Amino acid sequence: MKITRKAVLSVTIGAAMLSFVGVAQAQQGSPIVIGATVPMTGPLSLTGKQYQNSLSMAEEDINKAGGINGRKIKIVFEDTQASNGTAVNAFVKLAQETKPAFFFLSSYSTQNLATAPELSKVQVPAMYAGGADVVADNGNEWMFRIRPADSVSAEGMVKAAVEVIKAKKPGILYIQNDFGQGGAQTAAKRFEAAGIAVAGMEAYGQNDKDFSAQLLSLRNKGADAILIFNYPQDGALVLRQAKQLGFKMPLVTSSAALVPAATQLLSPADLEGVWGVVDAFMDVSVGGRMKDYVERFKSKFGVDPDPYGLAYYDGAMLMADGMRKAGTDPKALREWLSSVKGWQGIGHVYSYDDKGNGVRDLAVVKAKAGTKTLELVQPVSLN
Repeated sequence: MKITRKAVLSVTIGAAMLSFVGVAQAQQGSPIVIGATVPMTGPLSLTGKQYQNSLSMAEEDINKAGGINGRKIKIVFEDTQASNGTAVNAFVKLAQETKPAFFFLSSYSTQNLATAPELSKVQVPAMYAGGADVVADNGNEWMFRIRPADSVSAEGMVKAAVEVIKAKKPGILYIQNDFGQGGAQTAAKRFEAAGIAVAGMEAYGQNDKDFSAQLLSLRNKGADAILIFNYPQDGALVLRQAKQLGFKMPLVTSSAALVPAATQLLSPADLEGVWGVVDAFMDVSVGGRMKDYVERFKSKFGVDPDPYGLAYYDGAMLMADGMRKAGTDPKALREWLSSVKGWQGIGHVYSYDDKGNGVRDLAVVKAKAGTKTLELVQPVSLN
């Protein structure tokens, strides 16, 4: 049998077409990979585990709802522990080995700052919950914040001190890093603008366990209230030591000391005279999506959810909405996110500015007398 050149060419083209169709079908059926760098072990895992769980629940919910135009998502986690270097390595590993279409970064600003240059090289959109203003001020167009910036939280804390507590000579205590310094400086400026003199400012190291010298210094300087910029574990220790030292003055803490992982380290007595801000007041009595989220989370993971985890759940749903409408092309998705205004999540309404900040609201809360149950004092919205 004579095989003509035309026949050979036809078979070759046909095989190539079948191969192309096979690859296209495989890509269409394969999951969209999402990378998540999470502090799953070590001291920062107190909050990290929360958003690992929230992202896992979001992955399940998105896929049950049909995924992204028929394609499922798959979230791949890497542990950042409590180290900036480990956070960078975790990001690079995900970028090189799984090539995600989207990233969720740590909720700790020092890790965000360390990872940001690598994200710029990869050029894929990412969401993060670290609050330090310097992260957004660096101008990385690929980064989108999903909780209030520290300047917003600091303003909320100042409002609580000035409008609720009526402090006349507040002191400020902060953890010595970009998060703590940024929040403390913002608070000092807000007090100055309100015509209130700050009694003093004291700092402590991230691994410190004894804060008595700083607390006593502020009391000796005449502070009638203390604002505390802290992480969960150290925040709980500060509040406990203040009570052990016999402090009666009001304390106003940042949100980390009031997440369930931190309050489980405290007694109701430790929370007497303590106010604070939280990213979102998770009130199940309002019903609707908040009640559904809280109840499903607790049933699934056996612990109460916190506002940090809720931010990541909202972020995943916002990401999915963007992918359905703009696709997974990194630049198209980045542009879609940049244009988001008034997107209604469970915890917040998200509207992005030119720095990638999306949230401008939070809540002032206080523990109900004799309990560790938080009650809403007043909502705060900063426009």
